[in-house]
Amino acid sequence: MCLALPSRVTAVRELEADVALADGQTATASTQVVAEVGVGDYVLIDRGFIIQIISADEAQAIIALYAEMSGLAEVP
Repeated sequence: MCLALPSRVTAVRELEADVALADGQTATASTQVVAEVGVGDYVLIDRGFIIQIISADEAQAIIALYAEMSGLAEVP
């Protein structure tokens, strides 16, 4: 199973964008699927591709859900 990562776009070039992940890491993702991204947009990334633009509220909700799921995984 793959989880799409909510991220914030920090820079856009011709076919890729730099993004800030929720854990503070940075990455580069392809804009070939969703080309109309801009700096400051929140996006979902799957396998190195930006697959959808989302709202900041939706990004925060997904991050909170992932954090909750992570906590459940630690229960013996």
